[in-house]
Amino acid sequence: MNFEITKACADSLRTFILNNYDIQLKSSHAHELVAAYFGYASRAALLADKKCPVENLHDAEIVILTPQPLLLEQRLKTLENLPSGLPSSDILASTISKTIASNERLPQKVWSDIKEMAISYAEDRVFYNEKMMRMIGIDGGFDQRELDWLIQVDIKTMDTDVLMTVTYDYPKQAKKPSRHASVAIMLPRIAGNIGYGEPKVLPTFYSGHMSDPDYRLKHGIA
Repeated sequence: MNFEITKACADSLRTFILNNYDIQLKSSHAHELVAAYFGYASRAALLADKKCPVENLHDAEIVILTPQPLLLEQRLKTLENLPSGLPSSDILASTISKTIASNERLPQKVWSDIKEMAISYAEDRVFYNEKMMRMIGIDGGFDQRELDWLIQVDIKTMDTDVLMTVTYDYPKQAKKPSRHASVAIMLPRIAGNIGYGEPKVLPTFYSGHMSDPDYRLKHGIA
């Protein structure tokens, strides 16, 4: 990709600022702000990343738009000779996100929220058996996903990976607390702080199962 995605982001940022704020933003400044969006302290740091270079973004299985507003805000404060009147870091981040999301080389790979992505993958694995039963015409009893689960998402960012753990605790209407399942999702980072390889999904199921009528009766679920 030869950093064309960063150039596209910088160009779109300059165009957006010119069209909406009538401000000429230098290319070098735009590239510094784009680097901050990708999670780097500077453009030089982005170019120096050989472990997870941004140029690998077109090889990513998943792209999660997780802008770094604090880094963007910091760069806005520390870059010299920036024009006055620039929009906030949130607006800058949103403009860059839209450029990435609309890139034709990243079809159907882009998520705007990391927790939403985690829950989607966890739900597919937790309720896989029920889904398969419905596909082959076997009565699964009821749709577990419609229950009011207590869902928690824990996210741990490491040097080259992101570990997301999604837990499904007893539905709110259950009389006795219990944990239904926990799903660990490991995402290997391959491009900046937004491009990831194929996720590894490992579910853990606890005692009892919501499709068991005796289990539902025991926990007071109709």
